[in-house]
This record gives sequence, C-alpha cells and structure tokens, in this order.
Amino acid sequence: MPRPRTPKSGGRASRVGCVSPREASVRTAIASAVLCAAMAACGEPGDAAPDVSDAGRGAGSPATASPVAAPEVPARDTATDARGAPGGSPGEAAAGAPGTVRDPRDEAPPPPVGEPPRVGPWFVTSDDAASGFTHRTLAGPTALQGKFFLRDTVGPGVAVLDVDGDGDMDLYFPQGTDGTAAGGDSANRLYLNDGTGRFTEDGAARGAAHRGYGFGALAFDWDADGDTDLFLTNLGPDVLLRNDDGRFTDVTADHPGLAGPPTAWSVGAAAGDLDLDGDLDLYVAGYCEQDLPALEARGWCRQMSCEVPCGPRSLRPEPDRVHRNSGAPDFTLTADAGDTGLLDVEPSYGFQPTFTDIDDDGDLDLYVTNDSVANTLFVNDGRGRFEEAALVAGVACGRAGQMEAGMGLAVGHADDDALPELYVTNFSTQSNSLYWNESDLLGQPWFEEISQRAGLGRPSWFQLGWGCAFADFDGDGFTDVFSSNGHIFPQMDGCDPELVVYRQANSVYRGTAEPGVFDDVSAAAGLTEESAHRSAALVDVDGDGRLDLVVTRMDASPRLLRNRTPAHGRWFGARVLHVPPGGDVATDAVGARVTVHAGGRRWTRDVTAGSSFLATEDPRVHVGLGALETVDRVEVRVPGGTTLAFETPPVGTWTTLVVRDGALRLAEEDGR
Repeated sequence: MPRPRTPKSGGRASRVGCVSPREASVRTAIASAVLCAAMAACGEPGDAAPDVSDAGRGAGSPATASPVAAPEVPARDTATDARGAPGGSPGEAAAGAPGTVRDPRDEAPPPPVGEPPRVGPWFVTSDDAASGFTHRTLAGPTALQGKFFLRDTVGPGVAVLDVDGDGDMDLYFPQGTDGTAAGGDSANRLYLNDGTGRFTEDGAARGAAHRGYGFGALAFDWDADGDTDLFLTNLGPDVLLRNDDGRFTDVTADHPGLAGPPTAWSVGAAAGDLDLDGDLDLYVAGYCEQDLPALEARGWCRQMSCEVPCGPRSLRPEPDRVHRNSGAPDFTLTADAGDTGLLDVEPSYGFQPTFTDIDDDGDLDLYVTNDSVANTLFVNDGRGRFEEAALVAGVACGRAGQMEAGMGLAVGHADDDALPELYVTNFSTQSNSLYWNESDLLGQPWFEEISQRAGLGRPSWFQLGWGCAFADFDGDGFTDVFSSNGHIFPQMDGCDPELVVYRQANSVYRGTAEPGVFDDVSAAAGLTEESAHRSAALVDVDGDGRLDLVVTRMDASPRLLRNRTPAHGRWFGARVLHVPPGGDVATDAVGARVTVHAGGRRWTRDVTAGSSFLATEDPRVHVGLGALETVDRVEVRVPGGTTLAFETPPVGTWTTLVVRDGALRLAEEDGR
C-alpha cells in the first residue's frame, strides 16, 4: 500500500500538528505523521499509557542502591540474518492476538556451527578510586539543599576526545554552578587516560578549567589542525577552547557572536559540514529563559501532585543558533545570516541536535530533540539549504500524535542498512521513541515509531531518559540500545504515581536477529544502581574492543561502566580521518558513513560530533562481528564524496583509516 504523502508547506514552520494527551489516548492506532499533519490543536506533552501491570523497572526505593552482582544474562540462540535486506516492517506482529510481537527465537534455526554463545552485555561499575574521578557533578544547590530553578535540575554532559594525541580517549566534564553550590571546585574537569581506563585530572594545567554554569561539551576540530577542540555551552556566554598540542586557549572573542547573548541558556551542540565545503559548521540548541527574580516571585509549579520548579512550557524558549565556518586560513565561525533555513522555525525548548544523512543522499541533515514541543528534522537540499520536515516524516511527535518531552538522541543503524534510525529519550509516563527509517528514493524521509512492538516502550514508561546510544555491547553482530535514567525533580519521591521516582536504574536492551526487536536485559547486565543519572557517552577506555560507558550523575561523581561481557564476539574498530582537498592535515571525518562487509553481511556506522545528551561520544566506529574472523571490505563515504573501499582491514584491534586524494588507506600506509 503506498505511503501517504503530505505536501511540504513553505514559509515559517509552526508547532501545530501534535495533539493533547486526551486526544492521543483515542488515536493510538494512527501513524503520527498523518495525525500531525491533520490536527491543529497543541496540548501538554503526554502519551497513551501502555499496559503496565507488570512494568517492573520503574519501581524502587528512592535511596541510591549499592551495586550488586548481576545474574548471568541467558545465552541467546537466535541465528544470524542478512541485515539490510528488503522485507516487512520490523517487529511486525504475527497472526494471533492484536499487538503481540513475534518472537524470532520461536522460529529461528540453531546458530551457525562455531558461533560463540551470545551472552548479553555485562557492565561493572568502577568506583572513584578505580576510575580516578575526583569530583562530584555540580548543578546548582544539591537535592538536599533544594533545587528551586529548572537550571539546577538538568545537569551537565560529557565529552570524549583524544586531548594529547596518544590514541587513548580522554574525558571532559562541564560543571554547573553560579557559586551557590556547596562543596567542591566549580571548575570544569579534564581527565587524561593512561590507556587502561585509569584517569588523572589535569584541566588547570592544560588551560581547560573553565568556570561557568556549564551544560554541553562538543569536541570537534573546528580549525582542521589535527587537534580536537572544545565548544562549551553555558547558561551565560558560550566558550570555544582551541587545542594546540594538548593545551587549550579561550578563543571565543575571535568569533563574533559565538558566545551568544550574555544571559542565554545553551544546551546541546553538534558539528557538521552543512554546505559541503570541507569544514565543520556549528549548531547550538537553546533551551529556555531563566529570569530568576521573576521565577522566585512566581514560586513552585505543580506536577503529578508535587510542587516542582517551573518550566519549560510556561517560559520563553531560547532560539537556536547556527555558526558557519569560513574555512582556511582563518576558520572563523560566523553567525548564520539566515540563508540556511535552519532558523526558519519558531524557537523551541531544544536539547540535543545531531547531524546525520537521514536519506543517504550524500549530504548531512539535522535532527533536534525538543522538550515538551514537537521535535524538528531539517532536510538538506545538497547546497546547504534546509527545509523542516519532521511532521511529514513522522518524527515530530509520538506514535499517537502526542507531543513529548524529547531529551536525548541516538542516531544509528539498528538494522545495519544505509538509513539511520532515531532513538529519543522522553519524560516519565512517556515511552522513549524508536523512529524506524523507512525512507524511499522519492526524496521524502519517512519513519515509523515502533517503540512498543520493539520492546522498548513499556519498560521505559516510568523512567525519565537522558543519554542514549546504539551500540553492539556484546559483539554478537546485533545492535543494542542504552539509556541513562533519572527524574529531573527530586520532589517526585513520595508523589503519585509511586513508580515515578527521582533515582532510577539505567537501561540496556539487547538486539535480536529480528530487526527492530529488543530484549530488556538491564538488571542481568549489571545496571542495578539507582541514581539521578544524566548524560552518557560511549567510549572504549582500555582499547579492548568492548564498548564502555561514562555516565554523569546529579550531585555525585560520574560513573564509568566497564564492559566485561563474557564471551564477547570478535570486532572491527577504526578511527576514520579525512584530509580535505588542498589540505595536508588529517582530522576526524565527521559525517562520514562507514560500511563494513563480512561473511555475507553488512554493518553501517556514522562518524558524528554531538549526540546522546549534551555529549560528544567516542569518535571511532565499532562493529561486532560475532564468530566472523575477518572483514572482507570496509567502505567510507565522506559528505559530498564518493564511496571508497579498503580490502581485508585488520580486526580485533583499533586501526586508523585515512581518506586522502580519492583513496582510502591505513594510516601507516598514508605516512601518518
């Protein structure tokens, strides 16, 4: 049956189209894109409640639980399949009771001979002494002192980057305080990795100990000199730190308008080549105004029978910003003059932007999660001009057409084809959203929201998600999903519903051989600690090919979740660099699409800068191979470029691939 199409409208886009929770509850069977285009009344964010009679993981004691030994995740006996092949909708229900999800394990043949048992991801939490973390996250007053303003409840992000060029991934943590938070130094923290996952703080000595009311940290090489720089978003002026051989200098003043308005609240940021000119441009999401005297005079707002800080819907949204890169020799980041179309929408309560090639046409598009209003999708015409298309594409609202409170964003290829899926974490009593990419070749992106039948909806109903990621944690060749959880308001403890609590456990969902079907293995995978988690970022801290996670927590030290998955499958991993035409320095190929071919299967990965929640993740690409011992071919396409191939790359070790002069080579062959 042909998909319905809605003509794009010109002019300034508005937020009409999503509907109120009451309307959504009676429209759960209607696709969100059709509903969004048809309805004109907006309402408060909400969702149609799933059956939660046995929804287990939202409940728990408000007190933080100590980590306990996790039971073994049962081995999975599904068979491998050829991902990316044409077929029906993911997770499609079998004949029988309406809404039931077919379990691929009921029909799959035995696993191939020689394939290791698929044991799920299993994380071990490193304590502060083991990881080397010496600070606690500051975000205004602590929960015990009382968080009266919304700014004090969001919490800061984290950046993963190689500061000193030694090949190990280091960590940068913004801090958020105006001087009223008790305990601890308010300076941002830079931790250097010794290669084993043990970190030493060295921010002050390296010029990175910025002090401000910090939120996001974007790591990207804005000046293409081979050193990864840092852009920091704040409540107040934003900051650009230039990295020169591992030492940082504040160069914000060299870029007119880059700091933003002095009282603006910036949150997530992302980098990408908007116009295919070979350099990285910048997108900065704005949240909402924080007029503290007015908010103090106003007092508390009520939510779920509790008195909580007010916002964001009753506050003025901050506009997003775009800064174009002039390129060599100056690499000046200049405020967009309005010719990109990225600012032709009404201001939203933005959180996390990410650049990705939604329709696989060779240029970068942009998706932005927004709190309490419709999310936005900007489609690139190939010349650096964007048109907002979220309503038409089905990614503005929830499945029933309801507006949701989008927080974090993961972009990945859950079925390993060339079209990326979107995973958005939402507010409590809203399920997280999995937008499955079913775009065709007609030039129109098209998604279906499938979180309920994918197994991701009901477990996330009582949780409030923040950071998130697509990754193959156990190396079995199937993509898993992670989200970090914790309520925004400490006041929720003791309020109705009882299953909505402040401190929550994180979640991991193991991918199966059926594309679009996941198993909740959170507790068995070791994710039992309940805390006010916030941002999360993928990173392999010790180079063993098992993807670890760093997770920030409110009023507490970050957590390093070490991946100790038993019987981990084989893997391929690479850092992909690009030397632009006419250049002589290789830098991260942000925006590149990487395809790995092995054993008759293919996997697709993207190189991004800015993702999860106010974070930058490990810039390297990682593919779990299961029992496969070799990779036949890896292909790389940088934005605006052709697809280049390299035959039989190394596996089981991190390697570096370089795109230069129309060829793809190993770094050692390229002379690096």
